Amino acid sequence: MGFLLLGVDSLIACLAIGAIVDRRSRVPLAALFGVCDGVAFLIGSAFHWQISDPVVTTVQTAVLVGLGLYLIVVSVGIRRVARTSGVWILPFALVLDNITYGLVDQSTSSVFGQAAQQAASSASLALVGLLVGALLPRFVPAMQRRAVASGFAGGALILAAGLELVVG
Repeated sequence: MGFLLLGVDSLIACLAIGAIVDRRSRVPLAALFGVCDGVAFLIGSAFHWQISDPVVTTVQTAVLVGLGLYLIVVSVGIRRVARTSGVWILPFALVLDNITYGLVDQSTSSVFGQAAQQAASSASLALVGLLVGALLPRFVPAMQRRAVASGFAGGALILAAGLELVVG
């Protein structure tokens, strides 16, 4: 179960955006989180890249806050938010930690097996986050309006950036 910790960043981000991701896009977006994290691990393993933790944290925090602010500005400026395509950059923005994370399990000799573990962890936790986030409008009726849901998602991403700093 320890391998699930590798997908916590995907879970946090997807909880924040779950209310604005349409039903058809949930599985593909969750799969993209998994693919991005798995491929990033393979790239990092192949090239032995080292990115310092402060740089990774700064970039990921900046992307989460930037997308959060964008969603808030769009939701305030427009009553009917037509595009939420910005959420598709999140899987790419959250790969930096996977590039430099290292081996999941030192006893496993297959780098591809470890990449598959990271991909499965990230994709499954992303899907859980998207599904739970999608339930929010049922409990908070105001979020059934797209502009409110986008504003909430923006604020939640900014909070997620803070949580990401704490969790690492």
